[in-house]
Amino acid sequence: MKAKRVLVTGVVAATLVLGLAACGLKSGGAADPNQPLTVMADVTPHSQLLKKAEELGLLGDVKLKITEISGAVDPNQLVKSGDIDANFFQHKPFLSDWNAKNGGNLITAGGIHLEPLGLYSKKVGKVEELPSGASIAIPQDPTNMARALFLLQDAGLITMNVKPDDPKLDYSQISTKNVSGNPKNIQFLEIDRPQLAATLDDPKVSMSIINGNYALEAGLAPEKDAKHLEKAENNPYVNYVVTRPELQNDPRIKKLTEALASQQIKDYIKTTYKGAVLPAQ
Repeated sequence: MKAKRVLVTGVVAATLVLGLAACGLKSGGAADPNQPLTVMADVTPHSQLLKKAEELGLLGDVKLKITEISGAVDPNQLVKSGDIDANFFQHKPFLSDWNAKNGGNLITAGGIHLEPLGLYSKKVGKVEELPSGASIAIPQDPTNMARALFLLQDAGLITMNVKPDDPKLDYSQISTKNVSGNPKNIQFLEIDRPQLAATLDDPKVSMSIINGNYALEAGLAPEKDAKHLEKAENNPYVNYVVTRPELQNDPRIKKLTEALASQQIKDYIKTTYKGAVLPAQ
C-alpha cells in the first residue's frame, strides 16, 4: 500500500473522469448492479489478486473493470464521487485518516490480505543478538512508523506507552516519542520506505524494517529472511476492498469480497508472494 495519494486536479482530473466515463463508469449515486463493477487497485498484489479471481472463475456472473493506480490519483475521492464503485489498496488506519481529513464516509467491505513489515539484517543473526546502542532504520511516514514501532515491541526490543488494539488510537500520531522502554538504547533512523532495503548494506545500520512489497523487490523472502515478521492475525493493517455506504449490500461487492477471501486466493497468495503478502486471518 502506498503511504500517500494526491488528489487529481485540473486537466488531469478531467481526463481521468472522462476516461472512466468512456469505460461505462457513473458519476455520483449508487451504481447499477447489472453493470460491471469498477475497481481501482494497486498493481501488486491487489490488481493481480483481482485478475486471479477472474481467471479462477470465482466471481460467477460478476464482471470487473479494473483500473490500476498510477500517477497523481486519489482512489478514495473517485469512490466518494461515484466515478468508480470500489478501490483496493489500503488498510483501515489509512482510510480512517482519509475520511477524517476529507469529509468522507467510505466503508470497508472485506479484509483480504496483509503486506507484513519485517525486521531484517545482514549483520545480526537473531533479534536477541542486537548490540546496545545499535541503529535500526524505520519508515518515516507516520502510519508505517507506528507499525514499525509496534513490530519492535512485539520482538521484545522496546515498550510503547500505547496499545495497538486500542480502537481510539490515531496511528498517524504515533512516533518514537511513544517509546516508553528502550533497554538497548536503540537509535531510530527514519528513512523513506522505498530506501529501507538499501540500508541493509549501510555499515551504520544494524537492522531495518521493510514493507513486504519492497522486501520482495529487493530479493528477500520474508518468511525465510526476516528476523521478526508481522502476524496477520488481528492485524489492523489488513488491506480492504473499500466502497460507498450505499453499495454495502450490492451483490457484486459481496461476490468480490467472497472471491478474494476464498481458499483458492489464500493458496495463491501463499505460493506466489513467499511471505511478502499474507492472507487475512
